Amino acid sequence: MSTTPLRTAARRAATPLVAAAWLSAAAAADPISLSTLPPGAINHAQAQVIAKVIQEGSDLQTRVVSFNSPAAILGAVDAGQSDMALSSSDESTVAFTGTEDYQGKPMKNLRVAFTIMPFAVGLIVRKDSDIKTVADLKGKRFGTGWQGFKQGIPLANAMLATAGLSLKDVDPVPVSTLLRAADDFKAGKTDAFQFAVGGPKVAEIHAAIGGVRFLSFDHSPEATKRMQAVRKAYRPVLVNPAPHYAGIEGPTWLMGYHILILTSAKTPDKTVYKAVKAIHGKKAELVKGHPSFGAFTDAGMATQFDDLTYHPGAVKFYKEAGIWTGK
Repeated sequence: MSTTPLRTAARRAATPLVAAAWLSAAAAADPISLSTLPPGAINHAQAQVIAKVIQEGSDLQTRVVSFNSPAAILGAVDAGQSDMALSSSDESTVAFTGTEDYQGKPMKNLRVAFTIMPFAVGLIVRKDSDIKTVADLKGKRFGTGWQGFKQGIPLANAMLATAGLSLKDVDPVPVSTLLRAADDFKAGKTDAFQFAVGGPKVAEIHAAIGGVRFLSFDHSPEATKRMQAVRKAYRPVLVNPAPHYAGIEGPTWLMGYHILILTSAKTPDKTVYKAVKAIHGKKAELVKGHPSFGAFTDAGMATQFDDLTYHPGAVKFYKEAGIWTGK
């Protein structure tokens, strides 16, 4: 495998978690890169754990590389410049099919290596806020624009849609990225922000301002229909309190989809096969690295999607493991 410019960048940006192992294993396979969002996002924490488990279970020396936007993360994989990426089922689908922001620019080289787990996101306010429901966000200060994180637009619109609202109904505060929007909330510039349950940034803000609270969504069939009119991958999910879930004060209905490890059609079958094999059966190691992996299952690795295709290297392993249910 040749060394691309992104792999050179990956070596410079390699996290301490994997750098030492790489330097001591020069004779191993060529390094591979795993692209994700920057530190602070739960995806980055999860990617570091996955990289560690893959590296310890194979000869694949795995680098975590950060990008600010899902489009950049997926674009690097589609172009074959990055070997793998941690992304979401909703964004991967619109990228692969060339719809919404990817209209006319489908990323047809995207392939699924494995499905990590279901994932939940929500709308967050201060714990002592008088905002009690999503409907209460009408006219309130909320991030808009999302120039560096276009996925923020459908995420926000789908969650607001549960109350019959959209970004047109809030007091707009221009933001660029997910983490910047969270920092704006922390600084008191907005009344609510959107983030994943269990995200390190949520825990940081929770500790800094005296507590945050996730709003519970209307999960009726009518509200769900409005949510899925934005993106069909979205669905209501019930999240219960847990020690690592800052802001979840009781059973709370949020919005869910799946988190995936994607790869490229250009990535060799043997590389994907090794990565998938290294993760299978390693739930204990994953959970030890981050508690969010409690939702991971071996069978769930091969979850089927209507508009996404698995890499043949992954399919080969799933058939051997007896968990493949696709065609």
